[in-house]
Amino acid sequence: MTTAIGEKGHVVPDHDEIRNDDFEKPTEFVAEANANAYKGDDSDGKIDWTIKSAFAMCFLAALYTASMIMLYFTGAALSYIEEDLGAANTGTWLPVSNTLAIAAVAPFVGYLQDLLGRRYITLIGSVVIIVGLAITGSAKTFGAGVAGMALCGAGAAVCELTALAGISDIVPVKHRGTSLALMVVFLLPFTPYVLYAQLLSSRSTWRWTMWISLMYNGVVFVGLLFTYFPKAHPRMANVSKRDILKQIDYVGAVLSIVGLTIFLVALQSGGYSHPWTSAYVLSQLIIGLALIMAWVIWEWKLAKWPMVPRQLFQGQYAVALSFFVAFVAGINFYSLINFFPLTFSTVYNPDPVQIGLKGLGYGLSVTSGAIFFNALLSVKSLHCRYPIAISSALMTAFGGALATADPYNAKQTVALGTIAGFGVGGILVPAATLALIVVPDSLLATTAALSLSVRTVGGSIGYTVYFNIFSKKLSSALPAYVASAVMNAGLPDADVEEFVATFLGAEGAAASLADVPGYTSAIAQAATMASRSAYAYAFKYVWYTSIPFGCLAVIAALFLPSIRKFQTNRVAVTL
Repeated sequence: MTTAIGEKGHVVPDHDEIRNDDFEKPTEFVAEANANAYKGDDSDGKIDWTIKSAFAMCFLAALYTASMIMLYFTGAALSYIEEDLGAANTGTWLPVSNTLAIAAVAPFVGYLQDLLGRRYITLIGSVVIIVGLAITGSAKTFGAGVAGMALCGAGAAVCELTALAGISDIVPVKHRGTSLALMVVFLLPFTPYVLYAQLLSSRSTWRWTMWISLMYNGVVFVGLLFTYFPKAHPRMANVSKRDILKQIDYVGAVLSIVGLTIFLVALQSGGYSHPWTSAYVLSQLIIGLALIMAWVIWEWKLAKWPMVPRQLFQGQYAVALSFFVAFVAGINFYSLINFFPLTFSTVYNPDPVQIGLKGLGYGLSVTSGAIFFNALLSVKSLHCRYPIAISSALMTAFGGALATADPYNAKQTVALGTIAGFGVGGILVPAATLALIVVPDSLLATTAALSLSVRTVGGSIGYTVYFNIFSKKLSSALPAYVASAVMNAGLPDADVEEFVATFLGAEGAAASLADVPGYTSAIAQAATMASRSAYAYAFKYVWYTSIPFGCLAVIAALFLPSIRKFQTNRVAVTL
């Protein structure tokens, strides 16, 4: 039987010679892979905290928040950013460029962290976020804004996975659920992000959302610089740096990054900036999918040191199912943070304060759900399938119930969205946590990175599906609803076409509604309410579409195996 050098020189089976019966005896392989942990499975599990290590833990938790807040703010202030940067028809590329960079970069940098260690890669990622925020906050053109958000995404890919893996490193496995729940607590001050973004954008400038994010990230960077010194436990700790560099999967990195980038760009362009049947979209889809398939084959059959080691899935299927649940969570989460603020501004009173207040409920509930259900994963007597299944059911049922939203039931819509958000939060982080409890310690960053990547890929696919459904329904419903309403309000038939064109801002229409013959304030009010109903009609199909995705998450959660045997006192490393 051939062998490979593992963590701290420990000998582990070669990928191609793992016996079939290992799947029935996972504890044998896991024990071997974790043999060099700082404290073993049967230890007391106690951690000797110092002031420095406690601060390092706090800054790691803050790093999780720091890697996400710019995306939240961008979604909540998008209409203001579009207007300022002249990007009325392309503005969604700002949040999309961020999530695209996360999905493409995360798998490789997670793999690098497990090989080379966390500290310096983390600090570089933090600097990249800071540079990206400076570019976005000072952007004078749309292109500069997209470049800045893409840099933020690349840095966030490093920092979010570091927070997940870095905290998992230094606490007992059985407490990883609780510890990562406490990590999410650091998001609480930013849960009113819609209110913050609306007030800052309407009273001052949207750029303050970037400056606040920049200051927060700067503080976190300085804190990590002086407190975060994890002791290394990479898979090849006793191998020279030169040999490690030779064994990095460069081919896999190029195939995954380029393939995912091209594929996701095509997804976001289709039906938006280019028709689905255009050469621009089809060529990128084909090339992107071909590169992704080539990456899968390379990792599976050809790579000597693959980015995605087979040990990640060996002996259990909890990791694969958790990745699937994370994928579905991404579909609904990224759509929720982008479509829900739009609902408040188009279906209801667009006053910035009102939009912000309506967004308080689901912002708080997503964070609360992540905290509550994540902590439940540390309750050893509770099977892990129940928190994940309940969360998925809440997300599916109440997210689908948002289809009942109309211009006259704002309170009901806020309540439904709040409960749905609790469910989304309950699978958003817990899906990654579940995988981090199961995998060998030497693959924590790889696992966090893959969970993050599949979540953002799910979000990109979900947003593409939802946006195309929404825009198709709205483009036909909006003029029809407005025309019908103004005719019923008394506008002469001969003036309806010009009024609708002017109301919707069509090119070549009258400069203002007051210039349209037959205009009255009552007719304008009827048109406004009709447009809100048209938006509600279009959103209805978005929420309907979310139901089958959610049902898949519920089914997958019900098949999750018990993780009790993995919930031990083992501590991977110390600070």
